[in-house]
Amino acid sequence: MKTSAAKKYAVTIRVANFTLKHTNYALRTKAIHLASSSDTLTNLASYVDKLYYVVLDSNFNVVKTIAQDSTMANMGVITDSLSAGHYQIAMVAGKKGLEVVTNPSLGNFYDYAGKAWQDTFWGTFAIIVGDHDISLTPTLNRVVGKLEVTILDNMPANADSLFISVDGDATQTFLLDSAFFTSQTTTFPVFIPASAKGQPNFTVDRLIGGIDFGFNVTITCKDAGGNVIKSVTASSIVINPNEKTILSGDLFTGSGGSGSTQSFTAKADTAWNSTPNQVSFSLRRH
Repeated sequence: MKTSAAKKYAVTIRVANFTLKHTNYALRTKAIHLASSSDTLTNLASYVDKLYYVVLDSNFNVVKTIAQDSTMANMGVITDSLSAGHYQIAMVAGKKGLEVVTNPSLGNFYDYAGKAWQDTFWGTFAIIVGDHDISLTPTLNRVVGKLEVTILDNMPANADSLFISVDGDATQTFLLDSAFFTSQTTTFPVFIPASAKGQPNFTVDRLIGGIDFGFNVTITCKDAGGNVIKSVTASSIVINPNEKTILSGDLFTGSGGSGSTQSFTAKADTAWNSTPNQVSFSLRRH
């Protein structure tokens, strides 16, 4: 006797409530600012480019993956059908280049294939499919942090570029708990425009894969010939998900070393809008 396939039940996921805290953000794809003044991002496709929905069974084996992009009219609404059972759902949304890898030998993780992190949101939750349809509206939370570097003293006339090196930038993060999978040292160059020379408070920023251990940030200024003008290393810097760390100080003045009058400070802005709280770190000059 031929048996019929197990009955499946509808599962509808509507992603319409991203947790956001706002600040001016230089790395957005589609606009200058991070988002609107609201803490809820209701138009998903207006901000993120990719959305992944991954279903895992009770043994954490991947059952299916659905990918959406911002060209789809229904982006942010996942309509699925699952047999009765226990499942874990993981969802990731972000900018162009976001990838989800599900591989039994490599593991389940997401990344930007070795390229710089973009604004990325993630969430996971368990569901039990029984004898009725399911409709959920989950919240996805930001998993990247922002490093902001401000050079307080005047930029020299011969300064051509800054190189900001971070020795703990996450390369991949696990799909189920969003903990970093591997990390690497990444360096991003910043061209210094003529309008900034001779002026103070030159500021740059960069998205960092959400990690929560102290790492080094090295700031190096070079002239047009590639010669180092000044370089400093700040140690034990922490950047948490959905948190901005502001690293500021005088790069070109002060003698450095023990008893130096030069000062760099790191401040953690946990809400990206609140008054920063100062955190301490050590400084080495090169």
